[in-house]
Amino acid sequence: MGLALLVVACAALSAVAQSNEYKIGPEDVLDISFWQDENLNTQVRVGQDGKITLDIIGQIVAGGRTTEELQNEIIRQMSRLNKNISQTVVRVTQYNYNYVYVTGQVLAAGKKTFESIPGLWDLINEAGGVSPTGDLTRVTIIRGGEEAGKVEVINVAKAVAEGNIDKLPKVRRQDTIEIPAVPGGIAQTEISTFSTEAKNQVYVLGAVTRPGPVKFEDNADILELLAAAGGPTPTADLRKVKVVSRDGAYAQTYQINIEEFSKSGRPIRYIVRKEDTFIVPQRSGGFLGGGLNFASIAAIIGAASTAVLLVDRIAGN
Repeated sequence: MGLALLVVACAALSAVAQSNEYKIGPEDVLDISFWQDENLNTQVRVGQDGKITLDIIGQIVAGGRTTEELQNEIIRQMSRLNKNISQTVVRVTQYNYNYVYVTGQVLAAGKKTFESIPGLWDLINEAGGVSPTGDLTRVTIIRGGEEAGKVEVINVAKAVAEGNIDKLPKVRRQDTIEIPAVPGGIAQTEISTFSTEAKNQVYVLGAVTRPGPVKFEDNADILELLAAAGGPTPTADLRKVKVVSRDGAYAQTYQINIEEFSKSGRPIRYIVRKEDTFIVPQRSGGFLGGGLNFASIAAIIGAASTAVLLVDRIAGN
């Protein structure tokens, strides 16, 4: 009985894996190689009709198939015409079928293509991050495909600050993500002071004595960083310090209990990384303290490439 259940479970997992495997689509670029005859190797772009053209075979349907399925079909047809060909490898070198557009107040707007479309927050970072004038509280998804024209407005800043990035709406093929500008805009003079050394800084916001950018130091931990920011204020809630850490174009959000760490050494010591952003909330009252104003927060977060823009407006939403 146990063996039968194991077999069923394995079959189910295999079916899920196959359903999640990338399906080739129009405009994808494929690299096709034949082990027995390198002269047949080629690179082709899938047409709008989903077909490609190969020597000897002619036209063949690639759209809607996985690379393994296309390999099998190529060999099936090729073996009837050239019995010496028994193996081929198909690789997708450009995933042009799965695309979305990111527009508005981002640093690298335009069409973005993926093997698997990432989440909304990752997409914003893939587009270079929000500009200093971008408003993450009013991010718009304009649906494409079967839901073309449907509009959703999302408070991404709130989701990031609360650690709910995984609950953001799913982005699908042909969608357009628009980041609007902050109403009224922000003067460039308020931004420029933070931009020259952004890559060698970290940012401490909220209930600390000196909120703002802090020079990055190798092997510094979160306690040393708080000390560099003048230490927490008397109202700081050190049980719920949030960290937004970038990894290339992507970012992850953590919550750290510094009170527990200082008492027991747990959780494990967090080593600060360049462009990390630390948000220290207050035990009561507004989300941020320490005298931050709206323009200062936007300037700091803009330099940090979309860590938590406009977090001082979250409490009112």
